Amino acid sequence: MEKLSVDFILKSVNGSLFNGNSNLKDISFVSTDSRLIKENSLFIPLVGEVFDGHNFIDKAFENKASLVLSANHLEGKRPYIKVSDTLLALHSLAKDYLGMLNLRRICITGSTGKTTTKNLLASSITENDIVATEGNTNNLIGVPQNIFRCSYSTKNVVLEMGMNMKGELTKLSEMTRPTHIIITSVNNSHIGNFNSLDEIIDAKLEILSGYENPDSPVIVNGDNPHLIDKMKDVKCATFGLGNKNDFCPEKYTLLKDKSEITMDSHTYSISIPGMGGIYAFLAVYALMKTYPEIKIDINSGLKNFVQPKSRMNILSMNDITLIDDSYNASPASMSNAIDVLSRFSSRKVAVLSDMLELGDKSAEFHKAVGEDLNSKQIDVLIAVGDYSKNY
Repeated sequence: MEKLSVDFILKSVNGSLFNGNSNLKDISFVSTDSRLIKENSLFIPLVGEVFDGHNFIDKAFENKASLVLSANHLEGKRPYIKVSDTLLALHSLAKDYLGMLNLRRICITGSTGKTTTKNLLASSITENDIVATEGNTNNLIGVPQNIFRCSYSTKNVVLEMGMNMKGELTKLSEMTRPTHIIITSVNNSHIGNFNSLDEIIDAKLEILSGYENPDSPVIVNGDNPHLIDKMKDVKCATFGLGNKNDFCPEKYTLLKDKSEITMDSHTYSISIPGMGGIYAFLAVYALMKTYPEIKIDINSGLKNFVQPKSRMNILSMNDITLIDDSYNASPASMSNAIDVLSRFSSRKVAVLSDMLELGDKSAEFHKAVGEDLNSKQIDVLIAVGDYSKNY
């Protein structure tokens, strides 16, 4: 992170400074976690469902915070900037900080495949000093935190953007002003928070609201017909399995622990089992071909790719193979996991819990998974959770 002056922060968050010197230019770290605070830090306390970060302001100052934002008046002589809403202040500061820097802002959204695509892209970009979303920090708090990891030397930032509710991607897009956009897929994940798939698609397409280059193609999964219908007025470069797409494989093969795909007469080996690996590859390949100015070496990316934790991690334990796909579950990701499991020749055991945020369709979606287990000839099912009987 580059150093910020108190005056820059003050103007960005539209606040009032108390007990501080606006000419100081030593803020070199921003955090919403008081435990991470160190010298020359700005602490931004957030109000959550369980904790109010304002209760940890004393701890932040004990850890030598130089400055704090607060929605409350603070007693004593400690330096702070009073703002009306600390989360909005965090977003405003992240937006203005990113505006200081000259870098590509590649933003990725979708119902599934975001993290795998992000990791593959980050490992494929050859320019030095790339910043990519850490772990699963892809929400209204995590995206700003990743922005503050960038510096003047950063050439590319790859930001994963998730959402659970309408309006969230609008805020993230307007904060980041994407120069490039990838939409991996849109399906029924989180449909419990929406009334229809159409509403989910509309919420995903909020990422276009801050798009800096609307005349440049959005990289989008062309195998999602409802998504493509909604993007008729948007310039797109599509990827997918069907030959109607701009980028599609000549052939592909799914193996039990990897995949192979042939593009332009060259066969690539993907160490990501299942269709998730195929689609992540196609998304990065489409970006590489559409924007050759981005220095991407997909062979190097495949070699150095690190599988996201608890997402199709295949582990060997004596004579047992464990597939750990426990990070999260949706109908689409569950189908992919069952397909991967079915490709093993030995006895196949599925250990499943509930898929959440599916609303009134929960029982229906869980029943469909049970039908999928039968059709793929899975030998044993161990199910726990409120919807286990529907499996």
